[in-house]
Amino acid sequence: MVLLGIPSLVFCVECLVGAAAIQLREMDEEEVPLPLSLNILVPAHNEADKIRSTLDGLLGQVAEASQIIVIADNCSDQTATIARSCGVTVLEREDVRYRGKGYALDFAVKHMQETPPEVVVIVDADCQLRPGTIARLAQQVVEQQRPIQATYLMDVGAERGITDRISIFAIKVRNWVRSVGITQLGYPCVLAGSGMAFPWTILQQAPLAGSKCVDDMQLTIDLAIAGHTPTYITTGRVIGRLMQNQAAQSQRSRWEHGHLEVILTQVPHLLREAWQQKRLDLVMLALDLSVPPLSLLVLLWLLAFSLSGLFWGLGFVSWLPLMVLILLGTCLSLALGSAWFSVGRQDLPVSTLFSIPVYLLWKVPIYFKFFVQPQTRWLKTERDIEPEASKQ
Repeated sequence: MVLLGIPSLVFCVECLVGAAAIQLREMDEEEVPLPLSLNILVPAHNEADKIRSTLDGLLGQVAEASQIIVIADNCSDQTATIARSCGVTVLEREDVRYRGKGYALDFAVKHMQETPPEVVVIVDADCQLRPGTIARLAQQVVEQQRPIQATYLMDVGAERGITDRISIFAIKVRNWVRSVGITQLGYPCVLAGSGMAFPWTILQQAPLAGSKCVDDMQLTIDLAIAGHTPTYITTGRVIGRLMQNQAAQSQRSRWEHGHLEVILTQVPHLLREAWQQKRLDLVMLALDLSVPPLSLLVLLWLLAFSLSGLFWGLGFVSWLPLMVLILLGTCLSLALGSAWFSVGRQDLPVSTLFSIPVYLLWKVPIYFKFFVQPQTRWLKTERDIEPEASKQ
């Protein structure tokens, strides 16, 4: 009961505070000067179909094209050639033993050591940025001297099925509503992987090299323990691409299996560090990370409620656990309702809410597979398949 209750209450508080703050907050449209000493890192693996669009958006937000550094990591398509045609700096990396975004970023950081910038921004190669996002990120890095995360959301285009719509809403809850909530409470946020910025002095010391699919969470933990807790801003926005069809399930499996691995291995580590360093911010970060993926949280509550109801009906337990779970379910409903009202009505009209049980059933095999064949490391994705398919 405690293992479900604590993450559920953390989720509820973050959502209720975040949703209220989003309703009250207006987007700051004031122009912000761009620091001259800045580089944007764009790790890319077989992104020939998206890289030009991403770079076109970034070029309008920098003073010089050379400030953008594309790391073409183990590419078998035209990613590097297309990037060069845009005038940006291109680094090509070939090392099939060590593959993944973390290794690509580590490669770029080593390249920049001779002429380091003041600020480094990281943007995935399939993302679009709201105008002014780079300047706002850089400004906050200069002012606060800590990692900064912009709002990072997902899209799949106009033709979106119900599973995509619910997934987009779940990402909004995690990356937007809950991030605003924990920031309003005065505690660190979790880095989201794209649209994040760092002072060079911090990034050059960060342990970037690795193949974990939730390297953003691991980086958050490593930086926080070292005393560099990230914070969140709403004045910048990054929109990434949610994969579809079979690639979508593989993508979600990697994300959610990686998150579960963090809960099992890194949350206890954070709590030990919090005790040793006497730091409340690490406790709050551990609590935030202890909240499982939204679908799993709801499924766990349904399972606990069903079992409690069954055992109570058979006379094995008292009514107290069932009442506690009813109260917990009420809190979760209020939190999800406030988040939906704040950021989800456009993606999930009332008529689509009845499809949520189908979505939850669709996610069950993903969680079951975690105990059989967890995907917590870099694996091949649709980016590895598309270049070969295009030759046929």
